[in-house]
Amino acid sequence: MALNDITVYQTEDGFVVEFGGEGEDSIAVTLRSTPELNSDNAVSRAKTLLAAAIEPVHGDGARGKDPALLEEELEEGLEDSFPASDPVSVTSSSIPMRDPNAGR
Repeated sequence: MALNDITVYQTEDGFVVEFGGEGEDSIAVTLRSTPELNSDNAVSRAKTLLAAAIEPVHGDGARGKDPALLEEELEEGLEDSFPASDPVSVTSSSIPMRDPNAGR
């Protein structure tokens, strides 16, 4: 969804930031009032909240793993799948096909 406009509404409890998309589609983020929240930083706080919402919930994602462990797993996967990158060998029969109409 491409965002066409961003609108910030102040409410009794804080702010609502609405990200407008194509047509009538939109995403709204409600931010509860805090001492540091204002209309100037509401959009960046809403974007941060949205980014956190789309991150994997589980802690076992690739971003949470040790780089050395990821490298080891990659090497193991490559070794297990070898020689998957080799081209498929194509063979053709050297026996000619018999003419079905021969001998009639």
